[in-house]
Amino acid sequence: MHSSLHILAIVSLLTFTSFAQSNENPSSPATESTSGGFTYGELKAGYGVTQFQSGLKERYESGNFGTSGGGLFSIAAYRKFESLGHLHFGIKYKALGAAASKGDDNREMFFNFHGISVSTKYFPFSKSATEGLYLQGDYNFVTQFTQKYRKSAALEFDHQFAIGSSFTLGVGYHIPLSNRYGFVASLEYDMASRQGEVQGIGDKQFRNSNIAVQVGLIF
Repeated sequence: MHSSLHILAIVSLLTFTSFAQSNENPSSPATESTSGGFTYGELKAGYGVTQFQSGLKERYESGNFGTSGGGLFSIAAYRKFESLGHLHFGIKYKALGAAASKGDDNREMFFNFHGISVSTKYFPFSKSATEGLYLQGDYNFVTQFTQKYRKSAALEFDHQFAIGSSFTLGVGYHIPLSNRYGFVASLEYDMASRQGEVQGIGDKQFRNSNIAVQVGLIF
């Protein structure tokens, strides 16, 4: 069910962006020279590294696992309202798919997450709010992680998942390329708190953070 919701969110973002752009001036949001309103899409990919806190770090540290990181993908639709100056508001879907983290005794650990957020960007130096440096803040109102420990030779597998919310702070840069397109790069730091059920314990809180670098396309 969660996968279906995430697929629906991606399709909705793409549909909304295409519809909004088709009803606006054909000049590009990425190269817009005025301070008027416009809508645009953002597609980014990069690499993120996860840091584990309460509820997660205990087993991670005791198993002497290496760095947990992997590919981070995001797709978003943003709207710049004419009356709000340097601010953009949007909705975003983000997902991390991590490679195996190696531990003692040939054990492996995987930690992945995905979520949907409301997102804001602030362009402090661009009068048109279309290029240059921006500051970002996201509230991920639905986010889920899946964590798996395994020792394949012994057929030992242990899965855990939890659902909650997170906050993201970031800094990035927009570079106009040509009509309807632009380049974007960003550095983002995510702080998450999620709740899950653990056998023999019941409800348990899990905290982690993630720092990521991404590059992508404005369209």
